[in-house]
Amino acid sequence: MYEDHYGLRHRPFGETVSPAAYVALPSRDASLRRLHYGLRHGHGPAVLFGPPGSGKTLIARCLAAELGVSAIHLTFPALPGAELLTLLAEEFGGPFTATPTTAVALRRLRDQLAAAVSTGHHPLLIVDEAQLIQDPATFETLRLLLNFATTGPPDLALLLVGTADLILQLPPGLADRLTARCLLGPFTESESSAYVLGRLAAAGATTPLFTPEALAALHRAADGLPRRLNHLADLALLIAYAEGAPQADPRTIAIAAREFHLDTVAA
Repeated sequence: MYEDHYGLRHRPFGETVSPAAYVALPSRDASLRRLHYGLRHGHGPAVLFGPPGSGKTLIARCLAAELGVSAIHLTFPALPGAELLTLLAEEFGGPFTATPTTAVALRRLRDQLAAAVSTGHHPLLIVDEAQLIQDPATFETLRLLLNFATTGPPDLALLLVGTADLILQLPPGLADRLTARCLLGPFTESESSAYVLGRLAAAGATTPLFTPEALAALHRAADGLPRRLNHLADLALLIAYAEGAPQADPRTIAIAAREFHLDTVAA
């Protein structure tokens, strides 16, 4: 709605987990490097954890793109072990013509992973919202998948993504094999400003749409969390547009924060 008014090619703060939306920032770049090294050279599972809205899914997808491997992004991991094996076998090799037994699904998954490794690639499994896994057998299934090893290292690279609760839930068999454990916290104030300006630049902004004071207010109102920054910045630009203002100021941010808080309570 406000894009034309501000000369933007598209909404700069639309909710997205596309790697194209990534803004290079020190804390995020450091996490990517650590995870990349752990999965590429450590030959073991890695964990990315942090508060909701900190951008974990975006980092996971950027990592997959950076590694240049085929990746399966599992977003509903709370499945029994046998169902998880069948799902992964279908994701990597296509649907079954009939309901498979666990042995059949396991054999297909093993063969698919071995075929991928023979071409020089180790497929990546991203288990998002992994803190939702309550069944220890599901974690055990993931651990056993790492025993598939055609040439030495595991055929499957595994990234577990979740909140801090995930660290407490990991069974010793998986925790002992971790090669990277990354906490993705909120942005610093300078990172919040750089993030907002980076998203605006990617959308084609040629003039400042937030005053410096507004950027600082955004960081405080969003607690430095990217998801909240997106919502508040988007709402602030809409309010400024409705008022005919050339840019958002601290007052605009305060109004947006109140409306965002009311929407959150209503939800």
